[in-house]
Amino acid sequence: MLNEWLTYLAADCPPLARKLGYLRESIGIRSRYRRCKTAWQPHLENSLSALLESLHACSNFRTALIFGSGLLLDIPLTELASRFENVLLVDLAHLPEVRGVARRHANVRCLSHDVTGFLERLKTITPGNLDLPPPTYFLDDPTVDWVASVNLISQLPLLPLGWLRERFPEIDEATLEEWSTRLMRQHLNYLAAFPAPGCMLADMEQTTYVQNGDVTEHADFAEKLGFERHTLSRWRWDIAPPGEIAPGIGRYHRVAALAVKRG
Repeated sequence: MLNEWLTYLAADCPPLARKLGYLRESIGIRSRYRRCKTAWQPHLENSLSALLESLHACSNFRTALIFGSGLLLDIPLTELASRFENVLLVDLAHLPEVRGVARRHANVRCLSHDVTGFLERLKTITPGNLDLPPPTYFLDDPTVDWVASVNLISQLPLLPLGWLRERFPEIDEATLEEWSTRLMRQHLNYLAAFPAPGCMLADMEQTTYVQNGDVTEHADFAEKLGFERHTLSRWRWDIAPPGEIAPGIGRYHRVAALAVKRG
């Protein structure tokens, strides 16, 4: 607990993002990784391989832009720093150890930014106007030669949805579900707006099961994307082995590496 408290004090995270729980979530992911390291390892190795494979589409190597850099567990940072002139790690929370790793490379920077644009709208959003403006940040940077998103697509709306439910309990779940889908599609459109090659690590499905294998909950995110994409590879991520969520309960994702195509 003391270590988490010190991390909370030292982390780089904007006040509003802290209030919504982004820093708490990042610290929680770190704790889960430490508990589930063995189960996560195949996913992390597949993620690293997919991102490196996607670099074959690059013809120039000026700036690499990574959204959702997180704990850097699935980012081939050393390889990126050696190949690109600049590497930008974009997330809402950068823990002290992440900044420490970044400082080892003179051409790597950590940037705090909300890729969804939700925080910018927080003070003006209403139940009758939930729309978020299309993100444009970084699109005017002509040096971006590769862009990656390692935010699992289903995770992007989670904390904003929690805030909306608490702030506006009158909004029905169907409206929130439709808004969540729009936010995910908007992120895909944003990636496609970059003229540079792009790679996205996305969860296609999420399955919760009991230890005997019976499925208790299943969500299919792939059908919500509605976007032209090319699958580089697919794999299973045992994000919560049985007992991690609750006794006898486990959860896994079907993850895909997608080459995002412009237009």
